[in-house]
Amino acid sequence: MKYKVMCEITFPSFETTIDVTLPINKTVGYTCSMLDKYIIDNLDATYKIKPNSILVNKKTGTVYDKNKLIAETDIKNGCSLVFY
Repeated sequence: MKYKVMCEITFPSFETTIDVTLPINKTVGYTCSMLDKYIIDNLDATYKIKPNSILVNKKTGTVYDKNKLIAETDIKNGCSLVFY
């Protein structure tokens, strides 16, 4: 059984795209918090965390519910996501 998925995540504010492994047993909200921390640690130390940040599927435009587990969404290996 797979426990993680490899996704490409784009940060439009920083014009940056990275490959990330996401744990499928965590929520989308947890993933957003993880990405906020990544931004602060690696892209912009002055970044202000937004409580309403969202994760969007790049191809379909689906905005993911923060309360769902990654395993309950259509996020799979090779998926392209956008973090706003």
